[in-house]
Amino acid sequence: MTDEEVVAAAEALGEELAAAKESSSEFAFTTMVMQCNEAIGDETGVDYGSVCGDADDGCC
Repeated sequence: MTDEEVVAAAEALGEELAAAKESSSEFAFTTMVMQCNEAIGDETGVDYGSVCGDADDGCC
């Protein structure tokens, strides 16, 4: 995968998450984000929970 493909995929995911946030309950959206982070972590080896930390600073 090229860098451009990775960026395009990340942008598409961001757009889908923004749309889902508008149409989902807070619980359902949070659950979905956690599942996405876990799947991304499984593929990349990056633990987004530890990268972003516990502070609600809008990082993730």
